[in-house]
Amino acid sequence: MVKAVRIDDQAKHGDDSSDIEGPEPDYQRLTDEQWSWIEHIVHTEDGPRRGRPRTDIRTIVDAALYKTRTGISWRELPAEFGSWQTAVRRHNQLIASSQWEEITRTLAERDLPQ
Repeated sequence: MVKAVRIDDQAKHGDDSSDIEGPEPDYQRLTDEQWSWIEHIVHTEDGPRRGRPRTDIRTIVDAALYKTRTGISWRELPAEFGSWQTAVRRHNQLIASSQWEEITRTLAERDLPQ
């Protein structure tokens, strides 16, 4: 059985063990240069919206790349990427629109050593 523990509860009880971890130490988020290669691919909704502000699409792409590279489940996504439910929903939207395929292909082509 897995016990969910809030981070602030851990501090109160002096529990040093952490059920919520950050990204892998060797994981590097997208650089500004890498983002410039793919930002034209993702279509973002402009204009006013009702409700909560959308999670930045760059964060969603970073979350999906992190999940792909580490092999974790969506539920294990570190909190710095936001809600895992939002990440999986927006990632599925990118897949359905074929944007995800173009993003990964562009990054793979550009990151090849010369």
